[in-house]
Amino acid sequence: MRRTPSITFQLALLLGVSTLLLWLGAAAIAALVLKHELTETFDDTLRQSALRLLPLAVHDLREKEDHEEREEFRVPGFDGFETENFGYLIRDKRGRTRLVSGNMPPESAFLDPIPSGFFEVDGRRALSLRERKRGYSIVLVETGDHRKTVLMDAAGALLLPLAALLPLIGLGIWLTVRIAMRPVERLRREIAERGHTNLEGIDIEGHPKELVPIANEVASLLGRLRSALDAERAFSAMSAHELRTPIAGALAQVQQLSEELANLPHRARAQSVEAALKNLSALSENLLRLARLEAGFARADRETDLMPILKFLLRDAQDVSLSIHPNADLTIAINPDAFSIVISNLLENARRHGGDEALISVTAGPGKKLTVANTGTVVAAETLRKLGEKFVRGETQARGTGLGLALVKTIADQTGGTLTLASPRHGHADGFEVILSWPASSAGSIHKLKGARS
Repeated sequence: MRRTPSITFQLALLLGVSTLLLWLGAAAIAALVLKHELTETFDDTLRQSALRLLPLAVHDLREKEDHEEREEFRVPGFDGFETENFGYLIRDKRGRTRLVSGNMPPESAFLDPIPSGFFEVDGRRALSLRERKRGYSIVLVETGDHRKTVLMDAAGALLLPLAALLPLIGLGIWLTVRIAMRPVERLRREIAERGHTNLEGIDIEGHPKELVPIANEVASLLGRLRSALDAERAFSAMSAHELRTPIAGALAQVQQLSEELANLPHRARAQSVEAALKNLSALSENLLRLARLEAGFARADRETDLMPILKFLLRDAQDVSLSIHPNADLTIAINPDAFSIVISNLLENARRHGGDEALISVTAGPGKKLTVANTGTVVAAETLRKLGEKFVRGETQARGTGLGLALVKTIADQTGGTLTLASPRHGHADGFEVILSWPASSAGSIHKLKGARS
């Protein structure tokens, strides 16, 4: 299954990449501006050095010419000048080289004639100036990497903070997007809380305006679904209710007919019709109960101690043994009538499928747990997984509607409990066992569901 990308991840990634590109663009523009400014600064320094160096060089050459005639002098530099970052060459008015620093590139690297002003020599910045009074000229060439080093240091000062702050920026963007997406997560939770027992509309109060149309559409959809389900439940309840009277009348007539055919061979057919009508009566009764339950009949706003009700329901059941655990606590938020339906359906199911001599045990506890077990044949694992669904029955010849356990499961779901089926019984090699359990605070889950509906 293809994994769906997260909106939070996509937004954080796009914002992070956009921030990185904008920062790099800003750093590149700043580097270009800085390079231009540094070039002007270094060129001005080169010009000032040439203007200070040329008079000194001319003065030095004139003193040397008074003592001896030499065509060219190579000197390491002048006192008071730092010449390690540049070299210089001095020519007289006839173009003869008269003075050359030791770190000066060879003259073959220069253009002939040497241009005036700033120019490049082997990728290095150079400056040519001429003294008009005596005709001497000077060529100053940067020989060090100071200009490049300063530029690289400045660029590093712009980019290194980005590398250091990038994880913090990414974390900040991620947290910002997560906070901005909280309304979406809240809307998702509100939609997830809706189900067949809670189809109330979604409150748009507090949602950002971008999510209000979605909330309205979901509320409209839930409203249409609620109307359809209400109509279906109303039809089921009305149909079951309307069938009760004619079924009861027909059953009475068949029973009377069976009495009149006491010694005749047609009595067996009348008894078969009577059994079918009884089954139809039970089905209509269970359908009516199911319609009430699906409308939320099982839930209660307050917790009720069900132990007295359990004892009352089992007071005349001679075939049922009741065990109460010392830590039993059946204080549950459930409608007492719904609890009575649970007990009656489970006992009827145990008697019907456990046989004539079935041993039925009811255990309350420990905690909010109720267990109903009976002897009988083992139910296949595949069948056991399907029990609890509507109109699903096991492999049995006993009469039934397939709604008994479905009613019990519906009541458990509505009251925050769970239904567990086991066959064979725990600690035995045969039988069937139903375990109903509720969380330690069943009222909390019910109140939460009520709050979602309000």
